[in-house]
Amino acid sequence: MGVKIKIIVFILGIVFFLFVIKYIKKNSFKPSYSILWLLLSFFLISIPLFEGFYQWIATSVVGIIDARHIIYIVLIGFLLLYIFYLTSKITKMADQIQTLISFTAILEGKIKERNNEKD
Repeated sequence: MGVKIKIIVFILGIVFFLFVIKYIKKNSFKPSYSILWLLLSFFLISIPLFEGFYQWIATSVVGIIDARHIIYIVLIGFLLLYIFYLTSKITKMADQIQTLISFTAILEGKIKERNNEKD
C-alpha cells in the first residue's frame, strides 16, 4: 500500500473515530451501536499501522494472494453483522408493536363496555 493511501486511510479513520465519539457524547447512539462503530473506526486506523500483520493474515492464514482483499472481507463482514443486528431489532420491534396493538384493542373494548354500562 502506498504512503499516500496509508495517510488518507489513517486520517479517514481518525475523522470517523472523532465523528463517532461526537455522537456518543450527544447520546445519539445506543451502547451496542457505539461499540460496532468504534470497532470499525479502530479497524480503519489500524490498516496503515498494522499492514504487515494484515498481509500475513491474508497470505498465510486465509490464502489470499493480494492482501488488500482482506480489507474488503472485513468491511463486508462488518456490514453483514450490522444488518443482522438491525434485522433482529426490527423483528423485536415488530413483535412489540403487535403486542401493543392487541393491548390497545382490548383496552378500547373495555372502555366501550364501560361507556355502554353508564348509558
